[in-house]
Amino acid sequence: MSFGPTPSASLWVGFFARNDVSDKLAFLRTTELLSAVPEALVAKIDRTLEEVNLAAGEVLFREGEDGDAVYIIMDGRLRLESDGMTVITRGRGDCVGEIALIDNEPRSADAIADTPVRLLRWGRGNFQQTLGQDPEIARGIFKMLTAKLRQDVKSTVRLERERERWHQDLVRAREIQQGMLPAGRLLTESIELAGVCSQASEVGGDFYDYLCLDGDSVGLIVGDVTGHGFYAGLFVAMAKSCLHTQTRFSFDPQEVMQAMRRTLDLSIQRRLLMSCCYVLFEPGVGRLHYANAGHPYPYLYRAREGFLHRLQALDPILGALDVAAGGYAKRTMPWEPGDVLVMYTDGVTEARDDAGRMFEHEALEACIAETEGHSAEAIRDRILEKISAHAGDGTQDDDLTLVVARAR
Repeated sequence: MSFGPTPSASLWVGFFARNDVSDKLAFLRTTELLSAVPEALVAKIDRTLEEVNLAAGEVLFREGEDGDAVYIIMDGRLRLESDGMTVITRGRGDCVGEIALIDNEPRSADAIADTPVRLLRWGRGNFQQTLGQDPEIARGIFKMLTAKLRQDVKSTVRLERERERWHQDLVRAREIQQGMLPAGRLLTESIELAGVCSQASEVGGDFYDYLCLDGDSVGLIVGDVTGHGFYAGLFVAMAKSCLHTQTRFSFDPQEVMQAMRRTLDLSIQRRLLMSCCYVLFEPGVGRLHYANAGHPYPYLYRAREGFLHRLQALDPILGALDVAAGGYAKRTMPWEPGDVLVMYTDGVTEARDDAGRMFEHEALEACIAETEGHSAEAIRDRILEKISAHAGDGTQDDDLTLVVARAR
């Protein structure tokens, strides 16, 4: 059997090239943008298009960038995001980026590949030139924008409903978290405590708690979980449960700190860190014991000496490093009538005024000095007044916790 001459390689390449062009033209004629445009003009447009390929997760353009092109999706799926939230997804035959070319405004969303994506890039100059040549393209754009507008309205309603549900969940979470805080004041024969915890967002990472233990002993803890929001708030609840469980067995500061670290290791978000200071007051024997893991140093004012001590951190912040086999460190200090302990989170010393200046430790020390002999509640309120005067009308950027203890 004989066959005709075998086609040369150049003929095969030409055949496939023509076939690819034919397929692309057929595809372009199916898009809403170009479906009504004459075939000759579509072929002319095709010659100005540049193929772009993206891997999954790759960014096509960012919100706020100048619009330099419109993109037609040949294969795959893109998602449009704003503020980290998916607004809408686009697939085969859809266009993205055309609005920025029409109104000359920056991109209104991020465009990110959900899957591997193949696109055709239509540059600004060629797009705008063609737009003025054929009214069918303008009609196609108008039709496409109308359909997108309908879809965007539905998406906006859906997102608003989701946002409202999320907001209500956060409001309830805040109510629960605030409900877990102790009463703002504790008064016994030997000690007075006054505290406050103000969250910068619906759910924060600051907390404090106190427990009346055996005899006249009192345990006091202040902690600051990194970040804000759901996971930080969830760990605050876990930390409170941990404290109450641990003190059934031992309220020694070293063991309480070990229990907090174990709880942090069990948290859902392993990247969480927490600064924490726990103090055990023993008024009957005139002393306090404390453990401090990376927390801003509390101030201990010794009335007998007239001196302000800083209870420096003894260990790294919880979650940052493994503690040696010896466990967490503990220190003991005198605790006598008239002595005052001020514990706080960095939201106190880092409160900023309109110019960005922080409240700083010096201002806090001055507040403590000028309230010598006052009640714990009066000292707390005076410090809060000073912070408020410093910050003015500025927004609260960080959670703020302040607890004052005074020996009676």
